Amino acid sequence: MKKITSRLFTGLAAGALAVGTVAAMSAPAQAAADTYTPNGGPDVAFIGNSVSFTAVEAGQTLTCEQFDLHGTVTNPGVSRAFGAEGGVLDELISSGCTNPTAGDTTVDPTGVWGVTVTGAEVGSVSPATLTDVTAFVEAAGCSFNVAGEVSGDFDDAIGLFTPTGSTLIIADDPVGFLCSTLGVAQGQSITVDGTWSSTGLTISNP
Repeated sequence: MKKITSRLFTGLAAGALAVGTVAAMSAPAQAAADTYTPNGGPDVAFIGNSVSFTAVEAGQTLTCEQFDLHGTVTNPGVSRAFGAEGGVLDELISSGCTNPTAGDTTVDPTGVWGVTVTGAEVGSVSPATLTDVTAFVEAAGCSFNVAGEVSGDFDDAIGLFTPTGSTLIIADDPVGFLCSTLGVAQGQSITVDGTWSSTGLTISNP
């Protein structure tokens, strides 16, 4: 009986050790799968390449020769959850923005934009989002605010952010005599085309 009890105890102890080992390995692995680390900085820049915005329902496109975003990396080298802030983009430099009907147009940020990684990196590409995007758009005879987010793929090997989706909308009722001619209205969706070349930021997981 003593031998049986001893063997039983030994077996249970070994099983418990195995379970504990698996649990110890699983917890960090799970945590790592849900985190990312922005590196570089402190300064970061996203330089626009043929950036354009289209009010879908109105069929109106605004194209900018220059649409550059500048800011800083938030706590570089520190791991954080997907979706948490990776950087702030508090300076927008835009010029040469035009619309075929409205002519010269200005785009001014009305808040601090952000950038975050939303999922695991595959190769050198991470799903990323420009967050808290708010801006005031003004042409000669029409003005309105836009708000939302721009999702995309960030390839830190070549430093390129490519938009893949947008939740941007015209956030208020456009004001001005030209608005009815343009056909723009509150709630209309805005898509984003072009790319941004990035400097000062790389991503690692976790």
